[in-house]
Amino acid sequence: MSTNASTRTTHAHERATIETDGAEMVVTRTFPASADLVFEAMTNPEHIRKWWGAGHGEMTVCQVDLREGGAWHFAQRASSTGDEVSFSGHYRQIERPGRLVHTERFDNVESPYSVIDTTYTESDGKTHMRAVITYDSPETVQAVLDSGMESGMQASYDAIDDVLAGLTTGR
Repeated sequence: MSTNASTRTTHAHERATIETDGAEMVVTRTFPASADLVFEAMTNPEHIRKWWGAGHGEMTVCQVDLREGGAWHFAQRASSTGDEVSFSGHYRQIERPGRLVHTERFDNVESPYSVIDTTYTESDGKTHMRAVITYDSPETVQAVLDSGMESGMQASYDAIDDVLAGLTTGR
């Protein structure tokens, strides 16, 4: 696997790493909370609205039908251009709090679905997330990387840390 992301620290937050191999991208990140809280923050619309696309615009759609076969749809109006970006998919497997498998597609262009298999492993009060994203081709992986997704992903994960802080203190 080749590494396409640095591991430098940004602010006080953990930095996610991205590795690629052919049509796969692997994203890893450690969060400062239990697996159950991380799973909650990443799947509950009340919390998703606080972190998804953090700092890049207003979330206009946040629909989650969290069951196997259920659909999800997120959209956001970009603050820089005013354009709406939209993503959607379906849940394939849900094993709370240890695993979530779902599809994802960028709705703004004709694109195939990717499959994201995320595991949450808890140790010493922290959760290590590992998301294996399988695309249709290595070219799609490169297009995703070229889109600037890494900076948005890092900002969103930093915002999840803030959501988790609120959940741990009961705010």
